Amino acid sequence: MKNNVQNYLNILNDTRDISQNKRIELEYENVTSGTTLDSFKRAFLAWKKKNKPQAVKKSRITTQPLANSFVDILNELIPDSNPLGLPESKENKYSAFKFPIDHNDILFLTDIHVPYHNIPALTAALKYGLENEVNTIYINGDLIDFYAISRFQKDPRKRDLASEIYMAREFLYTLRKLFPTQAIYFKAGNHDIRWDHYLINNASDLVGIEEFSLQSILHLDQLNITFIPDKMLVKMGKLVALHGHEFGSSMFSPVNIARGLYLRAKDNAICGHHHQTSEHTEPNINGKVTTCWSVACLCELHPDYMPINKFTHGFAHVKVFDNKEFEVTNYRIVDGKIK
Repeated sequence: MKNNVQNYLNILNDTRDISQNKRIELEYENVTSGTTLDSFKRAFLAWKKKNKPQAVKKSRITTQPLANSFVDILNELIPDSNPLGLPESKENKYSAFKFPIDHNDILFLTDIHVPYHNIPALTAALKYGLENEVNTIYINGDLIDFYAISRFQKDPRKRDLASEIYMAREFLYTLRKLFPTQAIYFKAGNHDIRWDHYLINNASDLVGIEEFSLQSILHLDQLNITFIPDKMLVKMGKLVALHGHEFGSSMFSPVNIARGLYLRAKDNAICGHHHQTSEHTEPNINGKVTTCWSVACLCELHPDYMPINKFTHGFAHVKVFDNKEFEVTNYRIVDGKIK
C-alpha cells in the first residue's frame, strides 16, 4: 500500500487538469492499469484496518480542489518528516523524469546545435522517424548553440542571438509539422542553459518572468513540447538518459565515451554531448549485464573551437516494453546515409 503513495502524490501535484485523473494515473509506470482512485481508497481502508497507523499532522499536502478524503489518506500514510521540529529546510529535492508508459517508441536526437545543424544528417534522422512511425521524439539537449552568448571567446561576425532563436524556433515548428500527433520532449543541455546564465549575469531582474524563459522564447507550449530541465535524469523504462555534461569532465575514458558513462552510472544509460557513437557492455559478478551508449551529434563536425576531433553524426531508436525492458539501436550517419 505504501509503495503507491508517491505515485498518487505525483498525480495529485500534476499540473494538468486533475479531472483527467484516470489518464494521468496510466502515465505513471508504477500504477497498474486497473488502479482507480476508488480502488485506491478501498485498499487504503483495508490497509488502515489491518495496520491502524497513527494520525500525523494535517495540512502537509495542499492542492487544487480534489476529494478531501484523498488528501486525508495521503496525509495519514506519510510519516512526520520533522519529528524534532527542526527549522524548515530549503533542500532541493532531486528526482528523475519518467516517460509515460505509452511513449515507448522513441526517436532519440541529440546535439543539433542550431544554427550549426547538419541538414543531411538531420534529414536522415527525421526521415527514419517518419518511416518507422515512432510515437515519441526526444531531443536530448543542445538543440540551440547560443554561440552569441557563450562565455568563451567569440567571433563578432558570428554573433546573432536573435537569428539563433528564430532559427531554433523554426526548426521546432517544422518538427511539429512532421510529427503532428507524436509526443515531443526537449531536455536542456549545457548549450541551452546559456540562455539562463545570460539572464542571470546581464538581466537578473528578468529571471523568473515567464515570457523570458527558454520555454517561452522557443514557443514550447504553443507546440505542445514538454520541457525537461537541465541535469534532470530521464527514465525510459529501465534505461536512464542524460545529456552527458552532468558528470563534468570526468566522463573522459581512454577507451570510449560509453565506457566512461558505464564507470560513473553503473547501470544502463545513454547520453549525447560528446558527439561520438559508442557502446560498452559489461556483466557484474552476479551476471547482470549492463550496457551504456553514447549517441553522435546532428551538427557540424569541425567547429571553430575544435576542428580536429572524433565527432560523428548519428541518432538512436529506443523501444521500451511493458516490463520496462528496452532495446537501443544506435545509428551512425555517414555522408547523409544511415549506417
